[in-house]
Amino acid sequence: MRHSFVPAFRLRPLLAAAPFGSLLGPLFAAFLLAAPAAASAPDQGFRWPNGARAAVSLAYDDALDSQLDHAIPALDRHGIKGTFYLQLSNPAVARRMDAWRAAARSGHELGNHSLFHQCSGTGTDRAWVEAHRNLDTTTPEQMRDQVLLGNTMLEAIDGRRERTYTAPCGDMLAAGRPYLPALREAFVAIKAGGGADVVQSMARLDPYAVAVVGPVNASGQEMIALVKQAAARGTMVAFTFHGIGGDYLSVSAQAHEELVRFLAQHRQEYWTDTFLNIMKHVRQEQAPKAAAAAAAAAAPAAGWTLDWSDEFDGDSLDRGKWVAETGGHGWGNNELQFYTGRPENLRVSGGHLVIEARKEAFEHREYTSARIKTAGLYERMHGRFEARIKVPQGQGIWPAFWMLGADIKQAGWPRSGEIDIMENIGKEPAIVHGTLHGPGYSGDKAFGKPSPLASGKYADAFHVFAVEWEPGEIRWYRDGMHFHTARPGLVKGDWVFEHPFFILLNLAVGGYWPGYPDSTTVLPQQMLVDYVRVYRRAGPGS
Repeated sequence: MRHSFVPAFRLRPLLAAAPFGSLLGPLFAAFLLAAPAAASAPDQGFRWPNGARAAVSLAYDDALDSQLDHAIPALDRHGIKGTFYLQLSNPAVARRMDAWRAAARSGHELGNHSLFHQCSGTGTDRAWVEAHRNLDTTTPEQMRDQVLLGNTMLEAIDGRRERTYTAPCGDMLAAGRPYLPALREAFVAIKAGGGADVVQSMARLDPYAVAVVGPVNASGQEMIALVKQAAARGTMVAFTFHGIGGDYLSVSAQAHEELVRFLAQHRQEYWTDTFLNIMKHVRQEQAPKAAAAAAAAAAPAAGWTLDWSDEFDGDSLDRGKWVAETGGHGWGNNELQFYTGRPENLRVSGGHLVIEARKEAFEHREYTSARIKTAGLYERMHGRFEARIKVPQGQGIWPAFWMLGADIKQAGWPRSGEIDIMENIGKEPAIVHGTLHGPGYSGDKAFGKPSPLASGKYADAFHVFAVEWEPGEIRWYRDGMHFHTARPGLVKGDWVFEHPFFILLNLAVGGYWPGYPDSTTVLPQQMLVDYVRVYRRAGPGS
């Protein structure tokens, strides 16, 4: 595994070493001195627990004997918790299973480092990569399957479900395609790639692309200097070790002891914890700012006047605005749920509409959920239709905010028209879709476009989804960002969107498009809706 270690000065690794079982020679590193990195102002509003100036993550890759023999005893002596990323096919995992279980019981994190440690074989320094473990010939789907299986195996070891992941070798492409986005729903955070320094900004840090610093042959003082750099910025440093006083890519036991002792002696100044706990705190600190920014960006532009809304501020669903649909006939998509109007599946609580999908036997179905509509109560042609929603997550889970033509009983589908403002399928946790269905462009031939997140997954926070529908044009927005437009000349069929539509909200389980729940799917899942608002164009005749 190749990482770049950067002490308080720039570093140039002169030899890349191989991971477990593939050492190519003696390990050494030479460092090129340069000026110390300048400190930057700490992020305003970001706070570490108990007034700490920085966070430090001590992580250890590949499940090596020297980690059990030297690293864990040092951590335990000083009351420090670390994270151990197990390559589950490493014989040291099975051979020393009791020791790994004991580490977990004492509070250390066991992280996922894949089953087989696939790395890219591209490059002169990757001759050690075996053909059957070459990430260049492994698909993203294969990586997803084995990494999720790794989570199941780790749960059998430590009994825990929350997990973080480190990409082997820091490589992010499988068969030339990104594979990490498909893993986001299963992890609190992901480490990938090597960092040239400590984290620059906590506000801008992507929890699913955290760069690491990999010290090789570093002294204790060099590593302590990095900790002090993080404190000057108010950020964090994520160390990733391999061998400690042995094995490969190693740091001496003495240097490691010096770092751990320093952190223990200054624990009020430097918060040292598992990577899982640190990243849970980071995401909690980032969430309010992200939500505020999204809300500001999503505010409708001037020229729109509120026409109808439901803020879900009461303690029950307003039946003067919504109709609950019931049934379990597959809904044209081979869905698995039975929709009910029971409070177990449909309720208003805490200022939100809650639509809950549950795994339970009901009316000859194995799942229940809810679906509501405004048909017959509120139907409108043209306007801005928006909702602030926190979607659920998991394979086979399918939330939607959409509209159907009010003439569907007479015209039938798809001639009635369908406007999907937001759909998310669990196997794409960082993508939502905006789609138009009409005659000649429906089902898998519909006219749509995805809106991917730059980082994280949609289930992490609320987002505002909207369409602005005007004569001859429909525009899709996510958190104020325009990502899709439909016009009569762009669709391959009749334009059937100049008549009233009604609104729907639902949470499906399974279907032809999302696929079906599997062993990774956790139920119940909730779709939370903060509000639904409809605006009309200001002025006469609107």
